[in-house]
Amino acid sequence: MATKAVTQASTAVVKAAPLFPPKPLVQQYITSQKVGVVVSAGKMSRAVKVRVAGQEWNKLFRKHFPSHKHYTVSDPNNSLVEGDVVRITSGHRTSSTIRHVVTAIVAPFGEPVEKRPKILSVEELDELRTQERLLKDVRAAERGRSASVQRLKEARRQNVKIPTLEQAVKKLRLHEEAEKTRAASAPKGAHPGQGGQRETKRERRKAEKIKSRTERHAAERTEAAKKQVV
Repeated sequence: MATKAVTQASTAVVKAAPLFPPKPLVQQYITSQKVGVVVSAGKMSRAVKVRVAGQEWNKLFRKHFPSHKHYTVSDPNNSLVEGDVVRITSGHRTSSTIRHVVTAIVAPFGEPVEKRPKILSVEELDELRTQERLLKDVRAAERGRSASVQRLKEARRQNVKIPTLEQAVKKLRLHEEAEKTRAASAPKGAHPGQGGQRETKRERRKAEKIKSRTERHAAERTEAAKKQVV
């Protein structure tokens, strides 16, 4: 009887367990965690510079010496100040130079953690990333993009809350208005950012090419004039 009960229990577990794990809605990256000190904060919006201690190999003395490396880290809620000891996690790219995000304050400097804006955990960051991806997929599926349609089907299969088209469009408009406001409020001497950037990389290259072509033609005309004078 005991053997029969064990067999039935194991069969029930096998039936309950899925054959394949659910497919992730967003791409999963290999991540690593580091602990460092904030050495620069407040100079960039939602970004800080963190110094991480390490070692450097010296070929002459053939031994390791103390060294450090600086990382530009995303701080979504502007929660950090200089001197904070923080834990950063890779795999959360927000720009071409920012590939890490703050996930915890190990030792605060100055104001306590309870009085600062909340630091998002890895799970909360993944959930936020999934929601942002679904907002884009809702708009893209309306245009007929097949990959977005398949991802929305997978989200429904996993019982994930899918935003409506009105919510997705409203989110996009709010983002565009925020970018325009941020670009307009920036000082004239500073870089206007994506919202106010008027010249693309291709246009700058084209302008440089025209400039170099004009200079080359001017030099050729100068040389021709010198030959005529002689």
